[in-house]
Amino acid sequence: MRHHSAIWIAALAGDLLLASSSRAQTAAPPASYQADSLRLSGRPWHAAETLLAAARRDPNPNAFLIVEGAKAEVHAKRYEHARTLLAGQPWLLDYLDGEALALLGQAEYGVGRFAEAAAHFEMARARAPAARVPLLAVRAGLAFDAAGQTDSAAAAFAAARAGGKLASIDTWLRVRQARVSRDTASADQLLADLPAPAARDAPVARARSLLLAGDTTRALDAFVAAGKGGSLDAVRLALATGDSARARTMLYGLLARDPLSDDAAAGVSLALGPLPPRAAAEHVAMARALNRRGSLRDARIHFEHALRKGDSSAATLLLYGELLVSSGLLREAVRAFAGAARDSTARPLATYRRARVLVRLGDSTAIPALSGFAERYPTDSAAPGALYIMGDMQDGRDDWVQAGRWYGELIKRYPADARASLARFRLAAHAEATGDPDSAASLYQAEIDATGPQRTAARFWLGKMAAARGDSAKARSIWLALAREDSLGYYGMRARRETDLPPLAFAAPSGAPPPPSPAVAAGLARIDTLLLAGLDSEAQAEVRVVLAHPPADLDARLAWSEGLGIRGYGSAAVRLGWQAALLAPGDTRVLRAIFPWPNRAAVEAEAQEFGVDALLLVALVRQESVFDVQALSPAGARGLAQLLPSTATLMARGLDVAFYPDWITVPDLNLHLGAAHLAELLRRFGRIDAAVAAYNAGPTPVRRWLERAGANDPDRFIELIPYPETRGYVRTLLRNRELYRALYEP
Repeated sequence: MRHHSAIWIAALAGDLLLASSSRAQTAAPPASYQADSLRLSGRPWHAAETLLAAARRDPNPNAFLIVEGAKAEVHAKRYEHARTLLAGQPWLLDYLDGEALALLGQAEYGVGRFAEAAAHFEMARARAPAARVPLLAVRAGLAFDAAGQTDSAAAAFAAARAGGKLASIDTWLRVRQARVSRDTASADQLLADLPAPAARDAPVARARSLLLAGDTTRALDAFVAAGKGGSLDAVRLALATGDSARARTMLYGLLARDPLSDDAAAGVSLALGPLPPRAAAEHVAMARALNRRGSLRDARIHFEHALRKGDSSAATLLLYGELLVSSGLLREAVRAFAGAARDSTARPLATYRRARVLVRLGDSTAIPALSGFAERYPTDSAAPGALYIMGDMQDGRDDWVQAGRWYGELIKRYPADARASLARFRLAAHAEATGDPDSAASLYQAEIDATGPQRTAARFWLGKMAAARGDSAKARSIWLALAREDSLGYYGMRARRETDLPPLAFAAPSGAPPPPSPAVAAGLARIDTLLLAGLDSEAQAEVRVVLAHPPADLDARLAWSEGLGIRGYGSAAVRLGWQAALLAPGDTRVLRAIFPWPNRAAVEAEAQEFGVDALLLVALVRQESVFDVQALSPAGARGLAQLLPSTATLMARGLDVAFYPDWITVPDLNLHLGAAHLAELLRRFGRIDAAVAAYNAGPTPVRRWLERAGANDPDRFIELIPYPETRGYVRTLLRNRELYRALYEP
């Protein structure tokens, strides 16, 4: 179990009810009320900091303050802090209905002290009111299971199921009980006729039961048959039974097949220990798994082992070359790609990648390499890219004769390609800058005629050109049509501003939304119960079912979207919003589901603290993570504001904030650091477009782009951002800000 930091609003409702009842018996210091307000507004980290500060000021903090402080620490994933606050307190056993004991159990579970956690959950269960007893039994069962005390775990799960108070999650509890049962007949009975999605976990549960019963042969076969969920268990069991050959085959098969999975991450430790790679293919599989986790140096070592063992295949050399590029070893990468090019099937890809590295090196042979590739492989999907790169290189050197040559070749050969669209805009911008508006207008019109991906941008720029030559009537006509036809797009909104149309606005939804239907309410309640019981992965499985089988009616889709959003499943909520758009695309409620603001109080508070526009910050969060608190990018950025650990650490140091890598997905801490980072970029660049570009691409390239001719014009600056991802990011984020203004401001 991992702590589900996505429970933004009163996640542990039972805890809050108990806390309110404890206040009736204990004088609560003012800090506790402030902390409650912070926690309820989705700011658990701030709540923890408030209570810690109060405790430091009070030489003799009372039990209530300590418990509330520990509660805030648990919500902020600072488990060791919470454990330190509670462990050894003389009043621990007697504090209201076992509340402090349960909290200590959560903290101990969070730091991996499972046996102690189980004991404290059991002690809390003995003191808790009847409504909380089953939930505490589930938490005790999870802790016993993690501690290897399976008989106690089975008893705890059976106790949780007794009486039917957790009937809504009973199918999941049956799976949990079966996996810790030594009685395989009982386990089979528990797993019989399980409905989806719990049925998916039944094969692994059955295999675990067989293992506990001592039937290792059948257990191993069952783990293998379970597939993805049982892969690593199968490896460990084969190793434990002395079948290291089978363990090795399964382990390296897993690493090669699914290097990004949690099982592969755990399997790396086995490959570093009892099952080190021997064959070349095993070294390659190990390198892939390490590379996906950012361990570039270790991955490179394993690739080099594979090469020394005779694996000079094109596939290995291509992977090795990409790793060398990521490591900054560009000359070595050139040699690796040249080796891969000896294989005729890999030659086009290897040739192109080698040429790209030569560009980064500034090598004089880069242009011949790219042009040769484009001539030799005209049907390859990378051929338009090669022509564009050559044009871009010469563009960067201000050699417009050669830049025009390559951009022109690209447009002629591949008129519908997205890079041809970029080439038209580069040429048009240059034509405007050199006093040739007719050529620029022809290029923009060509983009429209080719129905290119930037045709709305081309229409906007035709309007700007008409305005520049004094034809305000034509400019206004172009922009009014664009504002009408692309009303929700970036250029449609820009056109509104150019024509002095009022900002985009939507009528507020009339009346209160209807209450969720009984089916939706029951589904959300089931997810809440799973989260309160500590069954986070099971809750996620329930969410996946809703996404795969959304309800048929609009109100139900919107209710699910809102409910999942406030529980931290932001990307799932937005996906349901898009599914609702299939039924009512013009409904304001649907637009709010696609552009939700589930954590508004927290975003507004962070924006105010750092002096940034709250609409800009929420637009950034929507673009970066879609409000998914656990979001992880391929580059390793984490959380709502998608911060790299290095950036988060740097910002925390500058703010004098205690920070550990495990805290990076704490919602309000991530927002706090993200807002600080955005504020710093706004101060550094003094303009929103450049600051937003730097948030995505980093400050160094943005400083270089600002030195280009015409960069003082925000429209021109955005248009000529050379990174397609960053260019789209800036447009989308600025569009999102206007949509949030229209949807949520009066």
